[in-house]
Amino acid sequence: MFRELLRRRVPQIVGGYLATSWILLEFTDWAVGQYALSPALTNLVVTTLLLLLPAIAVLAWRHGAPGEDGWTRTDAAVVGLNLIVAGGILMLSFGGEQLGAVATVTVLEDDEGNPVERLIPNEESRRAILVWDFDNASGDPALDWLRGGLWTAFVQDLSQDLFVTPVEVSEPRLRDPLSAAGFELPYEVPLALKRRLAAERGVGHFLEGEILAGQDDTLIVETRLYETRNARLIAERRYQGVDPLEMVDRMTVDARRDVGIPEWQIESSLDLPSAELLTESPDAFRAFAGYREAAYQNRTEDARAAADAGVALDSTFAAALGASAFMSLSLGEQTVARQGIEAALRYSYRLPERSRLLLQMLDRMLFRMDPEGALQTGRYWAELYPADPLARQLLAQAHGMQGDRKGAIEQYRAVLSLDPGNVTALEALAATFSAEASYDSALSYYGRLAERRPGDVQTRLNIADTHAQLLEFDSARSELERTRIAHSENPEVLGRLARLDMRLGDFGAAAGHAEEMAALTRTPRERDLAAATAETLHYQLGQYEGLLEAWRERLAAVVEFATPIEAIGLLILSEVLTFASDWDRDAYALAQIDSLRATVEEPWSLLFAIPSVQIHLDQGDLEAAQKSLDELRRLDQVFGGAPARQARIRWVEARIAEQEDGDCRRALPAYEDARELAPTSPTFRAWLASCQISMDRWEEAEREVEWLLVRYPGDAKLRMVAARLFAAQGDTADAIGQVEAALETWSDADRAFRPARDAAAELERLRAGR
Repeated sequence: MFRELLRRRVPQIVGGYLATSWILLEFTDWAVGQYALSPALTNLVVTTLLLLLPAIAVLAWRHGAPGEDGWTRTDAAVVGLNLIVAGGILMLSFGGEQLGAVATVTVLEDDEGNPVERLIPNEESRRAILVWDFDNASGDPALDWLRGGLWTAFVQDLSQDLFVTPVEVSEPRLRDPLSAAGFELPYEVPLALKRRLAAERGVGHFLEGEILAGQDDTLIVETRLYETRNARLIAERRYQGVDPLEMVDRMTVDARRDVGIPEWQIESSLDLPSAELLTESPDAFRAFAGYREAAYQNRTEDARAAADAGVALDSTFAAALGASAFMSLSLGEQTVARQGIEAALRYSYRLPERSRLLLQMLDRMLFRMDPEGALQTGRYWAELYPADPLARQLLAQAHGMQGDRKGAIEQYRAVLSLDPGNVTALEALAATFSAEASYDSALSYYGRLAERRPGDVQTRLNIADTHAQLLEFDSARSELERTRIAHSENPEVLGRLARLDMRLGDFGAAAGHAEEMAALTRTPRERDLAAATAETLHYQLGQYEGLLEAWRERLAAVVEFATPIEAIGLLILSEVLTFASDWDRDAYALAQIDSLRATVEEPWSLLFAIPSVQIHLDQGDLEAAQKSLDELRRLDQVFGGAPARQARIRWVEARIAEQEDGDCRRALPAYEDARELAPTSPTFRAWLASCQISMDRWEEAEREVEWLLVRYPGDAKLRMVAARLFAAQGDTADAIGQVEAALETWSDADRAFRPARDAAAELERLRAGR
């Protein structure tokens, strides 16, 4: 038999085929590494060559012998059958594989605007890994610090690779379900829950680790990498060493290899040692490790203390400097935060590129007052790391700060393409569409949120508010009542019911809901919500003592839970500040503003121009109003041209022009601009309508007044605008009706409440026929 094989030259032909195949395989391996092609291409070539081997052997047997041979139907059948079978196997095995380049060399503009050539991995070649905090299984509490320490080093080191996106458990999307399941910290979480959360996040792999007892100073750590789809254990590895950071260097290389990152990428990509990315000081690393747990639990002061402890031991510890700066910013310490970010950027060569771009972007957004530069950094970050949701989210925020809602929507939609369940993006899209008065689109996104978080009260409240904006007041109330039944202990639902009552003019019901709300409050934040509702109620009724009491309750509550910057957002539009002139309490309001302003620095302190400018305008103090207007313009330059801020600027310009001229002819275009920039604001529309009335532009004023009364029938001040219109048109009866409706709301108002006094005087004039 062997002699017959030799006579037919089967070994020679098959051997030649195998030799040629080996050369082809070597060439394919070279091409994959040289041109960044998919490693699956090598597997395809190997599989194809092996599958064609039977046909080569048969043809060698039939046609390898010396002499002429004719091609027969048997030959055609054998070769054809082999090709069909081979094609079928290849389709099943490689039909879904990306066989071309795994990355593309692209010329980008970097964060400084310079053209750079970068290798960008395509979608199929990128990998995302949900990295869980390490568990301490050693039984030694002295090793607890490594739970967050190893996690921090692992994520920092892994993020150097363009092909890998590490996903953090501290994302609200993951942290909230963990907390609901009883895990206040991400330790000792069952495998089933880890897999479920990774699947909901849309991450292909997740990694967990355990710290085990070692001999003497030797540390032992085990890691397990799972495929999320089926919880299949892909790799289980054991590491031993005395230096945790050196061990992390080995862990991340193995993790990259285990998730299928091409070997050429692992060998050729930048991979600085973890000690270079963090600190070479073991004591500094250990001190900083406490930051992770404190930040996860939102213990801002403790987190900053841990970061500062690391910096005290290593002044070039860029990651700790940046972390301390973030916490200082949250605490409202602008100067300290600015100095921290400057120092972190000075040593940013120690940071992974992603971390450096994050610092650079926040520096430009919040400190350099360079919104265009922030957009430049954000675009470069998003192009370089297209699978990084954080890049897209910050870029969306930068667009939003510039007033570019279209750009923000585009980026949030990009986040959803990466993570369809990203609740931050869904919330932002819903809020953006609501701000654009695209309420149907807003409801669509709120509906998707409700499907993902059926028990989330805030989503239900937003759905109710959106129905109210669509003038579907019955639907809004029904939504709130259903939510109240399901969450009977949640005071915020009662607060929204009270505000809906006020909007519709049922102040008795509003007072009842506000009292129930106050009785349910348990936390400082809830007390602030209840006091804010009471504040609005007393303002609407013209009762200053109740308003002042609610304001003091808010101050006492806010100081217990809010950072200075957060406190500004909560208090800046308080009625006790904004409408102080209605009771001639300007001096008190301005003193309160000055006191709050002293707690923060620029640009946050500029926000207090919002209430102060209104006080100055109501006082007729145009010089002070102009100074506040200049602050508003600076605020707009810092944070970008958001429509709401620009609308307020145009409204202030209009009011100054009107007071300077004694009429509103010159002010009218600015009032119209404010209305166009913030079309849902009743304040700007009311002032526009008043201007139109004074200029006898009845038809335009009627449209504005109709818009206001349909949406805010319970607002007494808007009733007075309508009364002015009817009176100017000679419709005394309707004018009297509007004034009487306003005075009914203000029936228990203070005698010092100017709007009620003016309304009573107006009613007397109308009844006297004047």
